[in-house]
Amino acid sequence: MRNEETSELKKIVWLASYPKSGNTWFRAFLTALLNDGDLDINQMKTDGIFSSRFIFDNSTDLDSTYLYDEEVKNMLPEVFCDMAQWYQKKNLFIKIHDAYTLNTENNPIVPTEPTRCAVYFIRNPLDVVASFANHNNGTLDEAIEIMNKPKGTLAKQKGNFNVNNQFRQLMLSWSGHVESWTNNLPFPVLVLRYEDMLADGLATFTKAVEFMGIEVQPGQVEKAIIASNFEKLKEKEKEKGFGEKNVKSESFFRKGKSGGWKEELNAEQIQSIITHHKTVMEKYGYPTIVDGES
Repeated sequence: MRNEETSELKKIVWLASYPKSGNTWFRAFLTALLNDGDLDINQMKTDGIFSSRFIFDNSTDLDSTYLYDEEVKNMLPEVFCDMAQWYQKKNLFIKIHDAYTLNTENNPIVPTEPTRCAVYFIRNPLDVVASFANHNNGTLDEAIEIMNKPKGTLAKQKGNFNVNNQFRQLMLSWSGHVESWTNNLPFPVLVLRYEDMLADGLATFTKAVEFMGIEVQPGQVEKAIIASNFEKLKEKEKEKGFGEKNVKSESFFRKGKSGGWKEELNAEQIQSIITHHKTVMEKYGYPTIVDGES
């Protein structure tokens, strides 16, 4: 393949995160940005999720329910190479919760060839806990167990809504997930902190738009930020529902704040998260000393 053809195929922008870290909020913003401020949360202007059975089956003409997880992971890189080649779009924005890992053929499950870049969303793991528990319709301790597990997997967990239409997502621990997406990848990665999205939305979202190479008009980013305000997302979910919500949980959009862990977690739960993830938390500016104890 000629170099110019290879360059044209580099159209995938991965929207990567551990669950409940701002990925869906950003996709809502991106939808409003690409749709002149209009936003239907059930019609996102992004291009699916990496773990989608539909994308895989449509590309391969196979029924993936007959395949082992290992077989799927070995085939996924080619699936997304094909997607980049055949979709007549300048950009493909693909959500992914899987950690950046190798398959059994020793190849990255995320293919480099069609990848332009990745935006990685990170959130204080202490705040992730309660939101993740709500999403899974589980307990705080169950969420902490998943987040601390070195080879944590999102599938067949209590209340998981996507076993039938998505593949098992290998996420590693929270720290393992972060490190897998931020350490020496073969394509550019921009890390966005959820807390910065809250505190300085204009600067943070503008930085992401520029990184992804999206051309915008003056005021376009501000308009999209207003349209995707968290309270508006909650209102839209209340009015029309949200297809990505776990059917057993009360809502998808919960609080959208930072620091809620101080009221929601007990001392033992806080210490468990800090003990397992202290190094990565400190790297990204999250507190690891609570009430004078590290």
